[in-house]
Parts: sequence; C-alpha cells; structure tokens
Amino acid sequence: MKSIGEIEEDLADKTEPMLGFRPSSKIKRGPIGIVISIICVVIVLLELNRSGVI
Repeated sequence: MKSIGEIEEDLADKTEPMLGFRPSSKIKRGPIGIVISIICVVIVLLELNRSGVI
C-alpha cells in the first residue's frame, strides 16, 4: 500500500502536463495553502447561500 506522499507525487506527475506546472504539497501545507483554502471555503459558502442551499 502506498503512502499519502507517494500518492501525491503520482498525482502531481499526472497533472503537470495539464496544468503547465507541478503542484507541490509543500505549497499546499504552507501558509499560502492555508489562505487559499480559507478563500475557497468562503467562496463555496457564499455560493451555497446564494443558491438557497444554506
């Protein structure tokens, strides 16, 4: 069974040609990733509220 790190590396290798850059788990786990995650959650909550789900 693969570790989470190995799975992330495999996915990064597969998505690199489509995105044009290699996504890094270091960015995702750092302060920039936390800010991006918070922004995404706020956007999702606003959209759900606007559509009447919440």
